[in-house]
Amino acid sequence: MATEKQQRQVEKRKEAEEDAEARLPELGFVREKLQKFQSKMLRDFDQRLSCMVEDVLQDLRQQELRTHEFANFGRSDAKSTWHNRVTSTAPADVSDSPNGHANGGATTATAPAHQSEKSGQKQRRRLPEKVFVARESYLTALLQVEHMRTIYHIFYIILIMFLLNVICHDYFVDGRIDLGLGTFRGGLRRLHWVMGTWLLEHVFVLALYFAFRGWAMVRHKLKPHSSLQHFWSHSCLILYISSQLVFCFVASSLCLKFDLPFVSGCVLLLESTRLLMKMHAFVRSNAARVVEGKLKQEDEEKEEKTTGRPFVPPLSCYIYFLFAPTLIYRDSYPRTSHIRWKFALNRLLEVVAIAFLYAFIHERHIQEHFGQYGLEPMDTSKLILKLFGMLLPSQVIFLCGFYLILHSWLNFTAELLRFGDRMFYKDWWTSHTYDAYYRNWNVVVHDWLYEYVYKDMYVHVFRGSKLAASLAVFMISAVVHEQVLGFALQMFFPVMFFFFGIVGVSLVFLMRSAPKVMGNVFLWFSLISGNGMLISLYAMEHYARKNCNLSHDSWTDHLVPAVWRCYNTTN
Repeated sequence: MATEKQQRQVEKRKEAEEDAEARLPELGFVREKLQKFQSKMLRDFDQRLSCMVEDVLQDLRQQELRTHEFANFGRSDAKSTWHNRVTSTAPADVSDSPNGHANGGATTATAPAHQSEKSGQKQRRRLPEKVFVARESYLTALLQVEHMRTIYHIFYIILIMFLLNVICHDYFVDGRIDLGLGTFRGGLRRLHWVMGTWLLEHVFVLALYFAFRGWAMVRHKLKPHSSLQHFWSHSCLILYISSQLVFCFVASSLCLKFDLPFVSGCVLLLESTRLLMKMHAFVRSNAARVVEGKLKQEDEEKEEKTTGRPFVPPLSCYIYFLFAPTLIYRDSYPRTSHIRWKFALNRLLEVVAIAFLYAFIHERHIQEHFGQYGLEPMDTSKLILKLFGMLLPSQVIFLCGFYLILHSWLNFTAELLRFGDRMFYKDWWTSHTYDAYYRNWNVVVHDWLYEYVYKDMYVHVFRGSKLAASLAVFMISAVVHEQVLGFALQMFFPVMFFFFGIVGVSLVFLMRSAPKVMGNVFLWFSLISGNGMLISLYAMEHYARKNCNLSHDSWTDHLVPAVWRCYNTTN
């Protein structure tokens, strides 16, 4: 019996071993998959951990730098905040004092009249409001540090090198020294027509104030007659929209009528666009206050009690807003205690220096590369060399344009007007997504688009759809950019619209999950290559229309780029 039991045990053991041997390949396959899964998990964990550690160390380094080098950056109180929006239920009054805040007046003008939906509907999230705080610009604070000031001095030397380059070229090649004055004379031709038009536009802008005041008073008198009041308001709204369209049309058509050169045309169109945005900001902010009938300040309540009229801001507030370096209307803003004349003079000299730098780049790079486009033989290799030769000059144009307008000029006007809030831009150069880049690149225009376009689209048009409202803002911005460039250059060549409205919008969604380092590298790569392509294409189209004798027998000839028609019709 014992022997039989032992045999059965031996047989069972052999069967188990055979089964194990038969299942060994399956177990090996499973073990191999588990090992691969484990190694992949460990690798991903190590990468994520290293990125997190790097982010923490970078934040610690930045915090240490802010604490020791940038004391104003390290504060967390509201007065030194570098954020320009807050979400509040009730706005405070405006303080018109040095180092004060401005978060009232017309702050609630762009907010919806009804903050909650009807019963049974989901309440939408309240959008944050713009807040004005007395603060310096980013670069003004950064250039207080010796390390950053050294980079600033390097750019001074680069400007001097450009100047020496132009002097040597003019003397040894042309036999005279022009210093780019020929470019200034050509670019600023008919500037007196631009100044005359600018003065007439201000007459129209001032007339709008009195028209708005008349609308408010008549509306108040028609308060007992609701039907007449609605008819009056809707008629004035139609008249207002028509006047804005006519204002834009006249400015654009005058560029063609006067045959303005590029610089003069840009001055006229940009100033007209600025005034158009200012007028809409004033009307949009104060119309909501008149319609709602809510008084926000003691002086408003006093005027209502004494005169029985709706409150309309005094003319002095409107005139100050027209020249203040902001596009968001408030009855008053934080102000500085005095004017720093040395600071203002330095900013003005920077504007002049960059203007000369642009003249140098135009003569030594743009004209050299594309001045003979359409007259010289052209093939693919020559075209590629020209495009690559314009990459760095185009990036200099891009960076200097940012510094010229958003830092030097706006700080110059802000200093003269004692305007306290100097946050005209943020640290866009550290952005790793196009979403952050568009928000931080031009805070002045972005705030206007957010307050008066995005909010109205989000609340009244698309009913809570952020995506649709954002796309509408991008399209409007792309159309305006293309309108300025197209009429200034007097040609239909929608490259800016394509780069801004299509490529730029696509990159916003494609780069949202990009890592910080790679995202910032790709951002700069796309900016350098994109600006090089943009400036090169517009330069080629300009000189192709100038050098090639192209016929325009049909309307389609105006739509086909001269860059294409020039060599396909002559060769």
